Amino acid sequence: MVYLNYNNLDEATQERLLSMSKEEVENRLGEQLKNYARKHYVNYQTLLE
Repeated sequence: MVYLNYNNLDEATQERLLSMSKEEVENRLGEQLKNYARKHYVNYQTLLE
C-alpha cells in the first residue's frame, strides 16, 4: 500500500499526484494485481486503492 504525505500542497495537486502514483503502480504491477484479485476474489479497484 502506498501512503503519500504532502505538507504544503492544495487538495487539487494532492489528488493529481495520487492519481499519477496509482497509474504508475498499475503500469508496473497491473497484471500481477489483476491475477491476485482474481485468485483471492478481491475487487481490483479496491486492491489498487
